[in-house]
Amino acid sequence: MRRLRRNNDKDMLDQMQRMFEEMQQVGRNIVPGGHVPIDIREENGEIIVSADLPGIDKEEISLTADENKLEIMAESKEEIKEENEKYLRRERSQRMYNRSIEWPRKIDPDSVKASYEDGVLKVKAEIENSNGRNIDIS
Repeated sequence: MRRLRRNNDKDMLDQMQRMFEEMQQVGRNIVPGGHVPIDIREENGEIIVSADLPGIDKEEISLTADENKLEIMAESKEEIKEENEKYLRRERSQRMYNRSIEWPRKIDPDSVKASYEDGVLKVKAEIENSNGRNIDIS
């Protein structure tokens, strides 16, 4: 963090204004992990998670799942460059998503399937059979 130097009141106010503007810019460009809107529902023996990831390409999404949790990670970078005789404009933005979700019930990790369409990620997983498994006797 930067220290404020107090030469005079106007200088200090200018420094505070610059710091405030920098903090606003960071807040605009990075979406913290807790702000990924999700819906979780159970339907026909499956858990279905829907997550809103607008403006993210499918190739920028990474999913990891085990029997207890699902982790969604995505990162998108964009750069806009405009040049003209009188001006040069260059803007950069970055969006990062990282959300870990505990399954409401144990699932079969091998059954997890995902699809992505119109900015909505859908992840489906079969609920693990709670009746146990068959054991062969030798």
